[in-house]
Amino acid sequence: MTLKKFKLLFLIGVLCVLKGNAQTTDFKNPALKYYLNPEKTRFIQFSGYMEFWARYSELNPGSLVNDQPEKGVYDFSIRRIRAKMTMRPTEKLTVVLQMGPSNVNVNSKSNTYMDLLDAYAEYKFSDYISVGGGRSTWTGLSRFSTGPLATLLYDMPAFATANAGNTDVTVRKLGIYVKGQIGKLDYRMTLADPYTDGATTPKLNTAVFNTDGAHQLVSGYFKYQFLDKESNETPFSPGTYLGKKRVFNIGIGAEYMADALWHTTNSGEVVHDAMKNMAIDVFYDTPIDKDRGTSFSAYAIALKNDYGPNFIRNIGTNNPATGVDATAGSFNGAGNAYPVVGTGNTYYAQIGGTLPYFDHEKKGMQLMPAASVQYSTFDRLADPVVVYDAGVTLLFNGHSSKMTFDAQRRPVFGNVASLEEQPSVTAHRMTYLLKYRIDFN
Repeated sequence: MTLKKFKLLFLIGVLCVLKGNAQTTDFKNPALKYYLNPEKTRFIQFSGYMEFWARYSELNPGSLVNDQPEKGVYDFSIRRIRAKMTMRPTEKLTVVLQMGPSNVNVNSKSNTYMDLLDAYAEYKFSDYISVGGGRSTWTGLSRFSTGPLATLLYDMPAFATANAGNTDVTVRKLGIYVKGQIGKLDYRMTLADPYTDGATTPKLNTAVFNTDGAHQLVSGYFKYQFLDKESNETPFSPGTYLGKKRVFNIGIGAEYMADALWHTTNSGEVVHDAMKNMAIDVFYDTPIDKDRGTSFSAYAIALKNDYGPNFIRNIGTNNPATGVDATAGSFNGAGNAYPVVGTGNTYYAQIGGTLPYFDHEKKGMQLMPAASVQYSTFDRLADPVVVYDAGVTLLFNGHSSKMTFDAQRRPVFGNVASLEEQPSVTAHRMTYLLKYRIDFN
């Protein structure tokens, strides 16, 4: 589908609103939702959002921007654009189509197409069980493994979707899923055909994702909801409800993929390695004073990752660098990359909350400070990976229009000459980011 056609669909959605719809969004405007029957149980709905980033990044050693060495760089980018259509032609059937690019920056001149993201259908037998299939972000493991929604900080933690680009495309895979809620238990289980990495060869005693025929990826996530129940209509879970719910959940998850990676031994034998990841997380979100708009939110997760010997992956989110001078570089690689995931353990926690409304009567703008820390011990590294984030969000209209300032401190690991050496932390770098998010509805 072209961008022109999708714009036409959105125009149809706007015209549908003119027929009347009492539902409102954070903007207090009618939602782009048109009911197909008088009972309002069947509908077609349009939604979307955009996230714009302005950023200053202290770059890793040896980083190049347009073939020129740079220690730091200012850049502008569109982190995400999403355009979504949800249709419920019957009370039991839901169809979702979503499009949009990610990381549109000066290094992605060709990445401006409205690429297909989601295309799946779901049949709801009851509250206990729904079955769906297609291309989607439905997956298991942890609360944020599906990607961001209503984030407490500027974005989700990068390790939550650390396999992006290896087993999936923008966190999407082709597969089937089963989900439901039984009392206070919420569950999801998935079976997916992962995408394969077509550019890797096995490395000596270091696991990398292989190019063999892919095995199915099995995952599941189960959470017990002690207080208010959360919706499971979409795969995404909010980072905070801004005090509109009292939520306390404990979740456990796992994912497994046989022969997902490979490596060679000292004798030259090629060995295949399974991907085995397990997680347990806790989410708490509660109002403090609903009248004043104050609330508190916290999240913590413990992850055990097994990708095979010495697996490590450096990720630079929306990387502003175009290359790296290997003679002056570090283990991190180019730009803002750092070791995000690997064989080993990761512990992460974030806390935050909303302060009182600026205008108590109108219940208008408010501030939401937050902070997080990631602590990872990977087999490949001599030192732990410790990443700090601290920021504050100005909520203009809830999550539908907000501006976030974030400061991040990440470690830089020095280069090593051989696999026998484990890289150690030699420096730290900062990133300062200003994000604006706007919903289309």
